[in-house]
Amino acid sequence: MNKLYIFILSFFLISCDSMQTIVEVEIPPHEPVLVLNGKLDTDTIVHVMLSHSVGAFDDETPNCIIDAEVLLYKDNVLLDTLIIDLENSDYIYYWSNTGEDSLLMYYYKSNYVPTGGHLYKIIASHSDYNTIEASTFIPNNLEIMNLNIDTNSSELVQFNFSFIDDQSNQNFYELELYANCTKVWDEEEYDYSGNVTIFSNDPSFPGGIPFSGYSYSGEIVLFTDVLFNGEEKNISFDVYTDEFSFADCDTVLLEFSNFSNETYSYYNSLGSHRDKGELGIFGGEVIPVYTNVNNGLGALISVNSQSKFLSK
Repeated sequence: MNKLYIFILSFFLISCDSMQTIVEVEIPPHEPVLVLNGKLDTDTIVHVMLSHSVGAFDDETPNCIIDAEVLLYKDNVLLDTLIIDLENSDYIYYWSNTGEDSLLMYYYKSNYVPTGGHLYKIIASHSDYNTIEASTFIPNNLEIMNLNIDTNSSELVQFNFSFIDDQSNQNFYELELYANCTKVWDEEEYDYSGNVTIFSNDPSFPGGIPFSGYSYSGEIVLFTDVLFNGEEKNISFDVYTDEFSFADCDTVLLEFSNFSNETYSYYNSLGSHRDKGELGIFGGEVIPVYTNVNNGLGALISVNSQSKFLSK
């Protein structure tokens, strides 16, 4: 038995040692490209960010590009030149090998406010990089109809509304509810400000196994018109009043947005990347984030937002 044990142990050690093979991989040098990121919205001026890419194994940090030429087109007609705003800045936060870090960024801006039903294109050029371009179509305006709020229940508030889906296009939608509330309890004042969790059994919402009677729960819901193309669509959802009632809120804002195809593709891929792309002990699934920037990286997306302030 001892000799057999020694033989098996020796074979195991030899096998493990033979598995320790070092494979050298020659990684080609990264050629930086321009990175464009922006969301065109019908309720604000056009503003986009421009930076450059870095290699996955490089120690270099991306920087904001402040001396590029950035042109705005509407239906393929030159509309304006975007100007860099160096008086106002923003920070983009990301994770590096040393932990959380931030990147100082500035916006290229135009005073033009985009409108629905048009194709917008941005072309950015710089002497050190290839010229890039990206396009996005802003959907037409939506009309929120038959809005009703039922506050008769002491446990929840029920919201209902409808809209007409545009049959000529495949449409993508986002729904969220914002609230700013104040409540006094035992002589202490409590405040809440932010998005509210909504619950629904709408078949168009991304569903799962019903939890507490609902197939969907979340703060922001993305959905398509696959089940109601060209029809009047009724939306119904509930909000529970465990901590704050509808009367405790001085602001309740319904945000209902019509997305471009680019926007829906970007947010869907970003969500999948965050859910499945993180490396763990058994690795992760590589989920690329959607980009519509030719010759570069990033995304130019658009949204037509409808906002409704709901009164008590």
